[in-house]
Amino acid sequence: MSDQQLIGLLEKYLQGNATEEERTALESWYDEYRSAQMPDTGFSQPDLLQMYHTITDQLKRDGEWQEAPVHKIKPRWWRMAAAAVLLLVAGAGIWLLVPHADRQLAMDTRDGVRKKVMLEDGTQVWLNVGSHLTYPANIGSSRRDVYLNGEAFFEVAKKETRPFVIHTTDMNIQVLGTRFNVKAYEGDGSIETTLVDGRVAVNRNGNSLVLEPGEKAILKKKDRVKGELSTGSRIVDWGDVLVIVEKVATDVTNKKATELVWMDDRLEFRDKSFPELVKLMSRWYDRKIILTDTFPSDYRFKGTFKKETVTEVLKALQVTADFNYTIKGDSIYIHH
Repeated sequence: MSDQQLIGLLEKYLQGNATEEERTALESWYDEYRSAQMPDTGFSQPDLLQMYHTITDQLKRDGEWQEAPVHKIKPRWWRMAAAAVLLLVAGAGIWLLVPHADRQLAMDTRDGVRKKVMLEDGTQVWLNVGSHLTYPANIGSSRRDVYLNGEAFFEVAKKETRPFVIHTTDMNIQVLGTRFNVKAYEGDGSIETTLVDGRVAVNRNGNSLVLEPGEKAILKKKDRVKGELSTGSRIVDWGDVLVIVEKVATDVTNKKATELVWMDDRLEFRDKSFPELVKLMSRWYDRKIILTDTFPSDYRFKGTFKKETVTEVLKALQVTADFNYTIKGDSIYIHH
């Protein structure tokens, strides 16, 4: 792998945009690097932050590190810097992205895994399966801008002079102090924000909408809205997209709303098509589930599951829908 390839791949990996093949390639390179650098040392739990500072201090001594305005590393040092960053990836899912004052932290959850983190400003974040969150290491004393790909529930610490902003692929959510859920998986075709209490402003391309507690905003491209509006919904036209605002139950203590039950390790879905359900279950169970046949559009599913295995869920769904499935290794194929 050339230095330029490594730079590009590393940036995509750290931003959570790498494909499965790219992640595998980068992780394989890292494994080879560690084997070459630390053979048979018994070095199982290194001081990762100290290692990071050791490398950056060496870069400064060699005159190959620029402190401001943008950090740049000359090509021959990229492998060492990348290794330092990737060592942090190998920890508890929280890792270092960029150095010192501009340092960013991130938390990842792979499919089938959920995590909780408390940020330096006191904000608590619950991260759902297959999600990626990036945030400033000094969020307690700087701008409170975070970046989300996936789903998370936020309980934001109130800071009157410093709004908390969640950036997603197609819209931003700005708050001062509140509790709300954001669902923004890349490739899902929609972004959802559900407000439990407080107030949030949903923004996109100069358009803004304020949500009240018990409301959910769903952002969708116009060509993806196909007669699926629930009774009492209101629609806001933002040009190329529509924002659908719905009323939902938001008892966060009992997690009664479908949008919040994942925090209680429950898989719940309502009125899902087969393709939507397959994507949801693949993330939840960390299994590759593939539709090998086309099924009628009127196949819609609802259900709530707590401790059931993926095969137990599929068997339950077979009671209401005519389909079969075949398991091959870690993959599940659904067919007629």
